[in-house]
Amino acid sequence: MEKLFHRYGGWAVAIAGFTPIPYKVFTIGAGLFRINKGVFLLASLLSRGARFFLEGFLIYFLGSAANTLLSSYLEIITISVTVLILLLYLVFRHTKTVNYFQTLWLSLRKKVEEFYKKKISPLGAFGNFLVVGLALGVGFMLLFAKLAEDLLDNELKLFDQIVIGIVHTLQGPVMTTVMKVITNIGSPPVMIGFALVAVVLLLVKKHIWDATMVGTALAGSWLMNELLKGLFQRTRPDAARLVEVTGYSFPSGHAMVSFALYGMLAYLIWINLTSGCLRTVSTLAFALLVVAIGISRIYLGVHYPSDVLAGFAAGGFWLVGCILGLQTIRYYKGKQPPPR
Repeated sequence: MEKLFHRYGGWAVAIAGFTPIPYKVFTIGAGLFRINKGVFLLASLLSRGARFFLEGFLIYFLGSAANTLLSSYLEIITISVTVLILLLYLVFRHTKTVNYFQTLWLSLRKKVEEFYKKKISPLGAFGNFLVVGLALGVGFMLLFAKLAEDLLDNELKLFDQIVIGIVHTLQGPVMTTVMKVITNIGSPPVMIGFALVAVVLLLVKKHIWDATMVGTALAGSWLMNELLKGLFQRTRPDAARLVEVTGYSFPSGHAMVSFALYGMLAYLIWINLTSGCLRTVSTLAFALLVVAIGISRIYLGVHYPSDVLAGFAAGGFWLVGCILGLQTIRYYKGKQPPPR
């Protein structure tokens, strides 16, 4: 303990305050080794307060599920937070100027650029695009595979309970109306309407392959979703549903198809518009819409959170495939590198 106090000062108290270690040992030690009282008080308030308020927050929102969460993951959470505190302390301890983080960022960016030039650039712009796209597609596939494995092993219950508990804190008449409107934006008639409008506009601009990929993103994700639902055959939640639905639950069709379709529309806006501001706003709007559609399915009681997450993963996999196909066609027809 003496070594800890000599090395970290009063901030050693913060480490103990957020762990199951008996706190009185460190408080007595702080007096014994004459730690600065101000540092001791601040470290105690931050660490001990954060620990108990976090536990209270979890119990308030999760109820009995919090007991399972804390008993299962307390050690991991404790270790992670302790490491984070130590890293932050080391960073601030060795900070000499206010420009430290700016200097660190410039250094990291320089290293990334050097790595890009030496290791990645030989593939060319199109090769880089394919590598990144394939890596992203594999990531989505692995996420879906993990969720599918946990579903088959019946290991998704805790995750679903926690997320459902958090989402249900939003319940209210106005919120229910909002969620019904949002979920309708992810319904087949509305998405087909969006797709048709996009296809017509793209055909008018003579972007034939862009229009083709919009239809591919919609139809392909819908067919894949039907196949996956038939394969896993997970029943829907037993809780009272706020809308009427039929069919199986895993993965969520609204989440999967909206991710693929609205993601493709966002990508086409990004590569076809010149206004950086409009591109950014449109992309963020579509991203928030897709997330909101997923939350609405949980809120309305028609899907488990794991259904929605699996839908995002499967929809993301299909979206990446469509984008890679589109850019491959563009490259070999017009010899145009993909946009950055």
